[in-house]
Amino acid sequence: MNHTAHALTVAGVAGLEGLHLTVEHAGSRMDAVIAAPHAAELPLPGTWLQGGEIVMTSGALLGTEPEAWAGYMGELAQLGAAGLILGIGPRAPLREVPDFLVDLAREHDLPLLSAPATTAFPHITKSIIARQVEAERVTVQDSFALQVRLTRIVARGGTVDALLQEWQRSTGEHAGVFDRVGRLLGKNPGLPAAAAEAIATRVRADPPALGRCKGVAVGGTPATMAVSPFAGETTVRGYLARCESGLSMADLAVPTLLSLLALEFERRWFLDEPERRRRAQRLARLLTLDDDTRARAFLRGLGVSASTLWGVVVEATSQTHAEVLLDDLAVVLGTPLLRVHEGLVEGLATQDPKRLLQEYGVDAPVGVGTAVSPAGAARTLRQARAALETSKRIGALVGFVDGAAHEFLLRVADNEYLTAFADAVLAPIDATANGDVLLETLHTWLAENRSVEACALRLGVHRHTIRNRVHRLTQITGRSLDNVDAQTEFWLALKARGFRD
Repeated sequence: MNHTAHALTVAGVAGLEGLHLTVEHAGSRMDAVIAAPHAAELPLPGTWLQGGEIVMTSGALLGTEPEAWAGYMGELAQLGAAGLILGIGPRAPLREVPDFLVDLAREHDLPLLSAPATTAFPHITKSIIARQVEAERVTVQDSFALQVRLTRIVARGGTVDALLQEWQRSTGEHAGVFDRVGRLLGKNPGLPAAAAEAIATRVRADPPALGRCKGVAVGGTPATMAVSPFAGETTVRGYLARCESGLSMADLAVPTLLSLLALEFERRWFLDEPERRRRAQRLARLLTLDDDTRARAFLRGLGVSASTLWGVVVEATSQTHAEVLLDDLAVVLGTPLLRVHEGLVEGLATQDPKRLLQEYGVDAPVGVGTAVSPAGAARTLRQARAALETSKRIGALVGFVDGAAHEFLLRVADNEYLTAFADAVLAPIDATANGDVLLETLHTWLAENRSVEACALRLGVHRHTIRNRVHRLTQITGRSLDNVDAQTEFWLALKARGFRD
């Protein structure tokens, strides 16, 4: 049971009206919260305790020997009992509380109370339960009142900061709100800046999944911060970090706070719609400019001084996911050129986006185009779309390789398929004497644009030797090396074998 402002403690039990209980030893645990009352006459109560109970006994089976009580008190302390109420009186085994029992309570720091013969254990049990029920009623009432106040703030257009300030005033909890990429969007005065930065780093590196809460130990705060995601539909929108106070009232109200934060994010999304349309229009306009001077001037007008652009295309899993990606990529890639087009999130990054996207951990197929000047924006986006198709198949970010389609194909194809393909194409040469020499000659001849002279110079042999080897290759493979299809297959097979220029 969590601590609440209204929870019944051992001190509260001692002060219950009409019970006439006496505190024989208080120690340091009188503020321990009572989970339940438990009356039992057993020599060892361990199997019936779960922790937090206030135990009642007359000691009928323990007698007056200190040894028996020593084992009993030790087990109570070990199992986390909140305290012990000893029934005393003329008809009880103990007419008064013996000194050795007070010493044992002091040794185990266990609160010890005594009940007179006029106070029956059932009466104590009823009084404790009635007080606990009342405490829970007040807790629920206070939590509901807090939820109403928070809802009223949102309904009146209040900010995230206003929500968190009311949260701190009502619960005493330091709290902050972060977006998916770790930006601090609001906090109450109790959250230190160092703690906010540490939480932002954790959110970026290891974000908790929807429906999960992670504890983050942060310097500068009195306790561990609990980081909980909140969502729009099924996609995480942001994170609430709070220094848990242990108040049941706060725990009951947290789901409402998370829902209101999600609602606030949705409201912001609709308010930002004009800006998103402007971003999409700017991107569409840039894609029509094929003159570098005009394209650069257009970017400067947007406050973008980059001379190189990279196309980025991401396949969102839903409309909500696309909305989230638009906001996230604007921050991650630092670009105002983004849009949702034909179900895809498209953008132009002003720096190489591969590392940034990998650190962000985008959980969807991603294609990246090559680096181009501003006039090549349309081309790099087309390349990114082509790379996206391969990314969907292999489940990883794929970057297009411009001017070397074979490298692009080799990078994304299955290794077993490549090996089988190379073996099938080059098998006749492999089976021939001096096949390794013929393979080297074929690779060099293709790399030198089928120039016999350049190939001979590079290999250090006579040009007639090269002509003879090319003729030999034609005979072995049964294919004309003047045929473009044959050249392409041989080139890809050689690259798959590891031949490099």
